[in-house]
Amino acid sequence: MELADLAEIVDNMIVQHDYPGFEVRGLKLGLPEEALKMHAKVFVQALGHESIYVKLAALRWLQERPGVAKSYMKPIAGLLDNSDEWVRMEAVRTLERISSPLQEAVEKIADLLRDDNVEVRKTAAKALGKICSRKSAKSETIVKSLHDAASDQDAAVRWKVQKALRQIGEYDS
Repeated sequence: MELADLAEIVDNMIVQHDYPGFEVRGLKLGLPEEALKMHAKVFVQALGHESIYVKLAALRWLQERPGVAKSYMKPIAGLLDNSDEWVRMEAVRTLERISSPLQEAVEKIADLLRDDNVEVRKTAAKALGKICSRKSAKSETIVKSLHDAASDQDAAVRWKVQKALRQIGEYDS
């Protein structure tokens, strides 16, 4: 099976689940077994597909396989700049599950603490807490970004940032 097959499967599933008032990007598709058995390279190719839904399906597939995702950190991190907030959030969640993501990817996640979208900022804060608590050395840049985000206008973002700072031992009330 190839990328076109995966795209067709995803498109068909999206059409079946789409209805007014439902945010279909939030649907975590349970791909059929034929799609799940596709080679990892098909899902990596899907990261560059024009369809947001295909990108999201690929990112979510990679989230369940952090060992595989580790080999493809750069294309995943490239999606942190995507124009779609759901793609940015799922890219963050995918990188969060990798045992030791590249420092440049973690710094790009820290940049998302200033994203226009509240959900992206919350997702970035949560991920930084998890990632940095696993790392032996914390980057001063990331800690500074978290401290700056601790005064975010959104209370939920502030709470996630404070939790992240506590996780990495940098919280000072």
